[in-house]
Amino acid sequence: MGAKSLIAASIAASCLLATCLCAACGTATPPAPSTPPAITTPPATSAAAPARTATVPPPATDPPATARARISRCPQYPAATYGIDPNRVADTGGGTQLVTVVDPSTASLAGTFTAWARRAGGCWSPVSFAGQRAEPFRAQTGYGGLRPISRRVPGDWATPTGLFPFGTTIYGNSTVSPTTRYPYHHLVCGDWWDEQPGSPAYDTFQHVPCGITPPYGDDSEALWTEIQPYQHFIDIKMPDPPDNGAGIFLHDDMPEGYTEGCVALPNAELDAVLGWLNPADAPHILIAVG
Repeated sequence: MGAKSLIAASIAASCLLATCLCAACGTATPPAPSTPPAITTPPATSAAAPARTATVPPPATDPPATARARISRCPQYPAATYGIDPNRVADTGGGTQLVTVVDPSTASLAGTFTAWARRAGGCWSPVSFAGQRAEPFRAQTGYGGLRPISRRVPGDWATPTGLFPFGTTIYGNSTVSPTTRYPYHHLVCGDWWDEQPGSPAYDTFQHVPCGITPPYGDDSEALWTEIQPYQHFIDIKMPDPPDNGAGIFLHDDMPEGYTEGCVALPNAELDAVLGWLNPADAPHILIAVG
């Protein structure tokens, strides 16, 4: 067989083999594309059938620091003994010293006097004075009874009820001061307390030359002449206006057993209280009817 015939025969054989293979295997069919899995959607929840979940209350929180919370944790002081418990009073002046004077009725001439100190934690407790009997003390009050400052009129001899701050100076006919915490003014001739309604200096200490009666003198007090009751005293500051509460003091007691509208204690007890008062502690006095 010639070369060309041999090559031609070889090519024909190769083609025949390829044809047989294709017939045996068939045409390759590409696989069908895969179908993604179906997504199952949960059935809608009916509005008429809410989910059964427990109702959880909000977490408990501490109540605000109100007066009620303070009252619950403070000791209780019986009104029968102390006249009033400042731990159960809404307003005590904002300081850490308080004096309470409580008469049993509006017509009383005397009442229960207690000095209180606010301790750590905000609770009030009675004060003990060295050398003095245990509180409460007995305080003299006005011959005209007790009445609110808004209803008081000059000359009625009534002790005003309410919450008042103390003045900033202690006065006295004694040459010895009962305290080092306040300025002390030893009274001399010409020292007055202006008690004339409408006066520009109403309810204040005034000094004029000895032997001179000031224009307000007829309605005012010549302090240096009141030897016994004004051995020592401190002013109880009245609101201004009204001009109907001048010369209301915490002073020494009166032999008559009552005052002209002030609050009075026996000398030794008064000096103990005046020595305890501290202007840095913003002391107030609460005068009330039990």
